[in-house]
Amino acid sequence: MSYEIFDPFEGAPDTVAVTEWLEEKGWSELLGIGGEHSVLRVRSFRRTVDGRDEFIVDVWDVVQGSPWVNVDNFGELMDVLARWAPAAQAAAVVATVDDLRFSGLDKDGLAELAAKAAFGVSAALPALRRYEQERATHRRQVAAQRKAAREAAAGSSS
Repeated sequence: MSYEIFDPFEGAPDTVAVTEWLEEKGWSELLGIGGEHSVLRVRSFRRTVDGRDEFIVDVWDVVQGSPWVNVDNFGELMDVLARWAPAAQAAAVVATVDDLRFSGLDKDGLAELAAKAAFGVSAALPALRRYEQERATHRRQVAAQRKAAREAAAGSSS
């Protein structure tokens, strides 16, 4: 597997809006790890040229980005994202803990928060399942109503 440095901003003005410039050049954001304000963020973009997909990847920390990298195919893109995912996830956890610590949360409060994160999901699982069942029932009801409306409209037009 090899990666090439790629400059998607060749010919761009110095003060270009990144996403808009990339869109003008046919790129669309595909997959990413980390949010816009994350400590570490990985973004990928895709465009199709002559029927072939092209992929580029960008890694950012709080201050600066890496050189853009051209990735040959979707499989290699997944490999790059998988390699960066643990670092992005760890950065997100550290940033969250730091935010909590500096907001006045003491050690006991942090332990309680961790326990809720670890065990709260299992305690809430029955409620989540009920909610999903209710949503599925609602979707079926809406689908049946739409079908009945279509059939009524088709019957009245014939």
